[in-house]
Amino acid sequence: GGVVSSTPQGGAGVSLTAFGALVAFMHPVFSVATSSGLGVIAGLALGQCLKPPRTRTLANRPALARVVRCVQTLALSASSFWAAKTLGLEPLLLCVVAGALAANRQHVTGEEERERLDSVLRASMPLVNVVFFTLAGCAVHLTSVYKSSVVATLLVGSRLLALYHAARVGCDAIGAPESHKRVAYLAYVTQAGVALGLVRTAAARFPRWGDEFGALMVATIVMNQLVGPPMFRAAIVSVGESGVDPGPTANVKAASEPDALDVPVASEA
Repeated sequence: GGVVSSTPQGGAGVSLTAFGALVAFMHPVFSVATSSGLGVIAGLALGQCLKPPRTRTLANRPALARVVRCVQTLALSASSFWAAKTLGLEPLLLCVVAGALAANRQHVTGEEERERLDSVLRASMPLVNVVFFTLAGCAVHLTSVYKSSVVATLLVGSRLLALYHAARVGCDAIGAPESHKRVAYLAYVTQAGVALGLVRTAAARFPRWGDEFGALMVATIVMNQLVGPPMFRAAIVSVGESGVDPGPTANVKAASEPDALDVPVASEA
């Protein structure tokens, strides 16, 4: 009798375990799908904020209309982010989907709305950067960063090596010139906002080892942030995309040198 009674309990335990595994497997899928769906709703709402003013007061006062539009956009973005975070979803994904939808709506005033969205984001960016990087700086423990500097240096070097080879593979795939292959990796070194946000999320979600991991990652990000912008600038200048006039000396030198593209054309003729 005891064996018979234990069998249903064992079956129920197996069923609960299988159900728990299914829930654990489907939770990321549900989170991404729900975040994307809410992002679509937020993007449609954001599109309404970007439309021309409907009231005569705002229509006659463009400066006031820009302020109201900026406040509406920030309020909508902040509330969407907070709602996704409260529900355990993906706030960054929600905001990305909302922004992409608002910026790529195909209708008569679509181009004007994209310009308004760009103007709003540029106007609010300084405030967002000050708050974000101040908060990130408050979470940096200099002692832990110093202790992680050696390992962080190794990570930075390994990342540079991986970026170099990955960039060369990408350049080979699209047939980029050799001058681009040599410097393409320099444009991908810089890290900042999203990386720091992910580090803070990991530190909060895994308290047992999150602080040590966060200190190591912050040290790595700081190093990449210090060397990344000069490398990016060097890459742009190297491939001639900086938009800076090289000067009369360089122009005379370039004019005096034969054009390599004319040689094969003449030989073929």
